Amino acid sequence: MADELDQIQEQEDLLNQLHIQAARGRGNRAGQSLTHCEACGKDIPQGRRDAVPGVRVCVACQQRLEFQSKQYQRWG
Repeated sequence: MADELDQIQEQEDLLNQLHIQAARGRGNRAGQSLTHCEACGKDIPQGRRDAVPGVRVCVACQQRLEFQSKQYQRWG
């Protein structure tokens, strides 16, 4: 149980960090998508960058962050 909570907290921290970086526009101009995921470093496909202006994470990491955020909210 503690391992699950640690993982959830780690993902929540990452999500918060991404939100802070996005708000600051750190490393790129506001609204400009990244070409590589901030969380895992993999390429972000052009279609995703076109569909989600200012995207900073790949689909897999976004899904993981959303899932972890929902799990965290359920425990919180």
